[in-house]
Amino acid sequence: MNEVRGGGGDGAADGSDPGGPVRAPGEVWLVGAGPGDPGLLTIRGRELLGRADVVVTDRLVSAEVLAFVRPGAEIIYSGKSAGALTRTQEDLNALLVDRALAGHLVVRLKGGDPFVLGRGGEEAEACRLAGVACTVVPGVTSAFAAPAYAGIPVTHRGIAQDVAVVSGHLPPGHLESTVDWAALGASRMTVVVLMGIARLAEIAAALLEGGRSPDTPVAVIERATTPAQRIVRATLDAVAVDAIALGVRSPAVVVIGDVAARCDAVPQIGPPVGPPVGPDERGSAGDGPTPTAGSVTDRPLAGLRVLVPRTRPRPGLLAARLRALGADAVETVVSRPGPVADVEAEPDPRIVEELRHGDLHAVAFASSTAARATAALYGPLPAGILVAVVGGRTAAACQRADIRVDAVASEPGIYPLAAAVIAAVTAARSR
Repeated sequence: MNEVRGGGGDGAADGSDPGGPVRAPGEVWLVGAGPGDPGLLTIRGRELLGRADVVVTDRLVSAEVLAFVRPGAEIIYSGKSAGALTRTQEDLNALLVDRALAGHLVVRLKGGDPFVLGRGGEEAEACRLAGVACTVVPGVTSAFAAPAYAGIPVTHRGIAQDVAVVSGHLPPGHLESTVDWAALGASRMTVVVLMGIARLAEIAAALLEGGRSPDTPVAVIERATTPAQRIVRATLDAVAVDAIALGVRSPAVVVIGDVAARCDAVPQIGPPVGPPVGPDERGSAGDGPTPTAGSVTDRPLAGLRVLVPRTRPRPGLLAARLRALGADAVETVVSRPGPVADVEAEPDPRIVEELRHGDLHAVAFASSTAARATAALYGPLPAGILVAVVGGRTAAACQRADIRVDAVASEPGIYPLAAAVIAAVTAARSR
C-alpha cells in the first residue's frame, strides 16, 4: 500500500494529522474470475488478488480462486442467487467507491468476464462518476468456455458463422428486456443463453414461435468447467422438460443451434448426461433423458459437490483426493486453533447459500471437531446430503449433533475417508 508523508503547518485537507501517514488515492480493479476452473483465472487476475486490500467477490467464485487472496485482506461476499440478494447493485457500487476512497486497492472479483452480463459496466461507471480509478481485467466468459468444455464449437464452418450471447434473466416479452427473441428464432445463428434456467420453458417457446424448428439441438451445461459439470442434450421442444426431470440447477449455460449436437472435443472433467441429439435421434415422446457414460466415467465421484470442513489452515489434501476422484470439493474452515481451545470460525456465506439451495451433495468429516463446529455454524444439514466420517468418535459427534452418518471410514487417513464418500454415494445411487 503506497503512503506519502503530509507536511506544512495548516493541517491536511482531510483533517488527518499533518505529520502522520496519508493514504494515496485507492483504486478499483474489475477482475474476471473465469467460469469456475481456477486454471482459467488470468495471470494478471491472480497477481492482483495477491496485492489487494479488499476483495469483493461473487457467490459462485470458487474457493480455489479465493485461495490466491493474500492473508489479511478483507473478503466481502456479495453474491446474488435465485430468490436471494445480499446487497443491491447500488449498495455494491457505493461499497467499491467507499473502500477505494479510503485508500484501498479494491478487487471486484466477478465470475466469467466483468463486462459480459455481469454489471461490470455499472460498477465502472459508478467509479468514474466518483473520481475513482477503475481498470478492467478481462476473464474467460462462461458463454464460450462452457460450450468448449462440452466439446461444442459455437461457430463451425458450414453450420453456424454467427453467435448471439443473451441474458435469460428476464422472461421473453418483459418490458425491460432488450432481447429480440423473435429475430433469434427466425435466424440460424447459435444462441448462448446465460442465467436462463429458470426461464427455459419460456425461452424455448419464444424461439419456437419465432420460427426455430422443434428439432433444433440444445445443450445445457451445468456448473461448467468444474468437476461437477454435467451436460444435458435434448431438442428445443423437449429441453425444458428434460432439464426439470434431471434436476438441472443454476449456474448453467444453454446452447441452442445445430452446433449443440456436436461433441468434437473430449470432456475431461465429468460425464455428459444424455446422448448427442440430432433431428433423427430423439426417439419417441415417451423416452426420457437417459444418462450415458462419458469419457471419464471411471471417476466415481464425477458430478458430485462435496463439502470438506477444515479445522486447521493446512493444505487441503482430502479435497485434492476427492477432486482426483471427480468430485467438486468445496473447502471451508469451521474452527481455528486457539491458545486454550479451538475457536469457531465465522459462517461462510457461500456455504450458507449452497446448503440452503441444495447445491451440496455430500460432506466429509475428518474429525469430531469438524463435525461439531459445522453443526454449530450451519445448523441441521439438509436431509438429502450424504455424510461420510472418519472413526467412531466422529460418528458419535455427528449423532450428538443430530447429523445422520451414511458411511464410516475403515481406518484413519485421507484415502479411507475418500473411499467412505464413494461408499455412501454408491449406496445412495443403488437405492
